[in-house]
Amino acid sequence: EHTADARTALRRSILDAAWRTVRDKHFDKTLGGLDWNAVRAKYEPLAIAAPSDAAFYRLLNQMIGELGQSHMMITGPGDEDAEATEEMAQPGETPAQAPVPTSDAIGDPGLTVRVIEGRPTITRVRAGSAADKAGLLPGLVVTQIGGRPLAAPIDSSRPLRPVEERFAIRRAAIRRLAGPAGTRVTLAYLDDRDRPGKAVLVRDPPRAQPVQLGHLPPLYPEVRAYEIGEVGVVAFNIFILQPVLEDIKRAVARFQAHHVRAIVLDLRGNPGGQGAMAIPVASLFVGAPLTLGTLKFRDFGQTMVARPELGAVPFSGPLAILTDEGTASAAEMLAAGLQESGRAVVVGDATLGAVLPSVVEALPGGAVMQYVVADFKTPKGVLLEGRGVQPDKRVVETRAALRTGRDPVLDAALVAIRALRGP
Repeated sequence: EHTADARTALRRSILDAAWRTVRDKHFDKTLGGLDWNAVRAKYEPLAIAAPSDAAFYRLLNQMIGELGQSHMMITGPGDEDAEATEEMAQPGETPAQAPVPTSDAIGDPGLTVRVIEGRPTITRVRAGSAADKAGLLPGLVVTQIGGRPLAAPIDSSRPLRPVEERFAIRRAAIRRLAGPAGTRVTLAYLDDRDRPGKAVLVRDPPRAQPVQLGHLPPLYPEVRAYEIGEVGVVAFNIFILQPVLEDIKRAVARFQAHHVRAIVLDLRGNPGGQGAMAIPVASLFVGAPLTLGTLKFRDFGQTMVARPELGAVPFSGPLAILTDEGTASAAEMLAAGLQESGRAVVVGDATLGAVLPSVVEALPGGAVMQYVVADFKTPKGVLLEGRGVQPDKRVVETRAALRTGRDPVLDAALVAIRALRGP
């Protein structure tokens, strides 16, 4: 009984802290006309009586989800590892022969899963990874990860938009594939003739050094830069000023030294991060001040303006930006600002439309809460939240195209760039 009372008191304090955070810190003091007291009255008795901690946090997320906005999330202690599956001894092995964690780092087997033609599909396999060594190829349909099918989680108080459903499945795949480096995860798939197959993959250690950002779990930033003929391509997986910004600057400087004719920024799967980083990245490509958009905080407004860095020579050639359903937040701000100004052509698919700046704070009991602190409009006054950046050149990806080993989005960007620069 004492334990039950303590649990009730803790749950009540967590709910109260989350509810007050929204009431006192959300950028919209009116919450769009939502009766926040009534929302609490609806969810509080359900959450306090929830049969498990997981159900409690689901209800809290449904409560703040009544706002219908992105970047509103409450995570309980240990929730980040809830989807990970560790599979130890396989048939014919003794427990002593099974892989064990090689470090505290979180690894993955090196593949990307997205929804293509309505089905979870492998779209990229990292060279040299466990998935590559197992012979997995783009175009395979993923049916299960860790013994469970992939599906969009049902924890929202509103119907998900199609792009949100695709993103949710992508995120579920990421979470299940990730786990302590050195442990196993099983992936079931269908080949190009829909014949079933299975691969048991050991999670590779991360290739990047972890970066700690506030209350978020460790992040592993990566920047890939390479050239295709006279075109430089730079892809990065998150917006973090250090070390990502300097790596991008070095890549662009190297491209300029090699006299590339055009540059492609690959923002596919980039969920954003530090929104302020959109400004110095844009500054690498503008010769005069350029507005990326405006932010409306609770008590003031702010304009995001990119300017050429003092003493630097910005890249002035054609610029393309690649996007998909995993492109979000700061990545959307950057893409929208450069697109609306005419500085860049956007190629791929519509972005997530989850663009509201947010912060992450601790709640009682080891939980953390992410909540929005500002609204965002493009230079032309477009609200991207719930809409996303619409590409200039939409590319519909197919399993058949992926099986050829080509990247249809990048191919389309190269064609678009050639059209921009002429013969």
